[in-house]
Amino acid sequence: MNRAEEEWDGDVRAELHVHPEGTWLYVGEPHGILRVPLGEDGRPEAPAEWTPGIRPYGLAADGTGARLYVTDPAAERLLWHALDATGRPTRGVGWQVFTPTVAEPGGTVAAHPSRPLLYVANRDEKAAVSCVPLSEDGRPDDGGTTTLWVRGTAPFRKGLAVHPAGTHLYVSDPQARALNVFALDADGRADSDGPSLTRQVLPAPGPLTVHPAASCLYFAEGETGAVYRTALAPDGLLAPDTAPEQLPDFTAPHCTGIAVHPRGTYLYASTATTLAVTELSPHTGHPSGRPVTLPLPRR
Repeated sequence: MNRAEEEWDGDVRAELHVHPEGTWLYVGEPHGILRVPLGEDGRPEAPAEWTPGIRPYGLAADGTGARLYVTDPAAERLLWHALDATGRPTRGVGWQVFTPTVAEPGGTVAAHPSRPLLYVANRDEKAAVSCVPLSEDGRPDDGGTTTLWVRGTAPFRKGLAVHPAGTHLYVSDPQARALNVFALDADGRADSDGPSLTRQVLPAPGPLTVHPAASCLYFAEGETGAVYRTALAPDGLLAPDTAPEQLPDFTAPHCTGIAVHPRGTYLYASTATTLAVTELSPHTGHPSGRPVTLPLPRR
């Protein structure tokens, strides 16, 4: 193991996700998933609810909000659960399991906003990300899965986010200190097997998310928990000649996930025990309030 590998001998987790309707914040816990209710403006409320089960590495609802998908790297599988109209797990239906053969899933997961397609981080460095189509019942299609390559990446150390218009996939790589951008076609597939843009950045980007107005991308530096905002160009690529700017007083050390409300009003960042929250301008994505850090309810 070289020095770079020793420095980043940790996984990028993305255990935080907002339901597409903005009603719930899903938070991965050691033995299940916590659901934090959100007010109409995105402000966290109480009481939280709990679904027992595995601790996810990646966590994402599909674009319709009808299913919640999680990755389980220990068993090299992808699981999903049907959600009811309120965003709660459907009663009487358990976790469904999918074990792919094309690549070994292990890290984060993101869903296309309007197409039945998932993006899953893999163990395999030569097939870093899988594009997994979904059938009508939500089951992943192993035969239709394709893979993407990212230079210099390592297993688990990838954050994933999708442009709100479904035009680009963003892949963070803290080991290489890089942000990768894949252009997506109308079906949500990448138009090539490699990124169309790779940008080196000074902070080591871990979990990441995109503002719904598509004005910017946020990422957390895993160890320090510093959160950065980087501007996006109108075409969805990273804006040229701009460097990531750190959000003042907003940190989540050893960050386990980052998410933004669908209305663009709040940004959330989680650790194993806390949830950091800051209000945003829904138009620019700049912070507009004083950040607060809340303890996560314990089961």
